[in-house]
Amino acid sequence: MSVPSKWKIAQHWNESLKRDAFAPHLLLDEPCCFACGWFSQRWKQATAQASWQRANLERAHIIPSSLGGPDDASNLLLLCNPCHQESPDWVDPAQMARWIATREERPSRELETFLAWFAAAEKAPDFKDALASVASVVAEEGAAERVSELLQDLLGRAGTHFGVGFSQGTRVTVLQAAADEINRRAQQTGCEADESRSVDV
Repeated sequence: MSVPSKWKIAQHWNESLKRDAFAPHLLLDEPCCFACGWFSQRWKQATAQASWQRANLERAHIIPSSLGGPDDASNLLLLCNPCHQESPDWVDPAQMARWIATREERPSRELETFLAWFAAAEKAPDFKDALASVASVVAEEGAAERVSELLQDLLGRAGTHFGVGFSQGTRVTVLQAAADEINRRAQQTGCEADESRSVDV
């Protein structure tokens, strides 16, 4: 017997009487982790079926196959990687339901990424100072766009960890490098302004 598709699993639990216990966050038209509700806006496709198939969710057995659990939709949940890794491997389905009931909700992938960058900024105080200098030294329009372009350029030079993306250390490094470049450009703009004033005198 082949393992059912993510869409078939979602459909099964959408109609199941045990939905509240095993898939409390399930909305058929918006894929998410059954246990914590984590999702990504990038999963959205033209149809619900296509969205579920694109979703970066893992099939997780309620009763593990090593303990005799079957590969059918009634024994499979769709979980994010952290939930799948932390879920219990136990012969009694009630323990999985109990574990799901205690799971904390997670924000969307996009919000988690934003919060990770915010935390990185706290560890890169030079970046916050540099942004303040942009506001005071560079009065012309387009400063925010230039900072955004700089960050995109620096991200293009950064590496990623497999399965993780940008590590927190990489985020801090990117922000520190951005601060250095912003400060360099601000000094250069200040020097050019000084030279212009000396010529005028």
